Amino acid sequence: MLTIPEWIISGVLMAIAVFMVVIVLFQESDDDGLGGTIAGSSSAYDSYLGKNEGRTTTAKLAKFTKIMATCFFVLVLVLDVLTVLD
Repeated sequence: MLTIPEWIISGVLMAIAVFMVVIVLFQESDDDGLGGTIAGSSSAYDSYLGKNEGRTTTAKLAKFTKIMATCFFVLVLVLDVLTVLD
């Protein structure tokens, strides 16, 4: 049976998972695809927005996604340790 901290961590994990899905859906897709990666397309880097890429909303969403994924991973490890110790 789950203890109170395990229930709380499980609830937080569910909230983070739903929030991450929403954040990923808000991000723009990369139109270059695999062909642009192989060919070395640099159209985004030639523009003004490409030079200030770290300040855009897309970059902020990507950074926040990485933070949320790290929190999710750490909480899963903590929950696993708590269930093993019981």
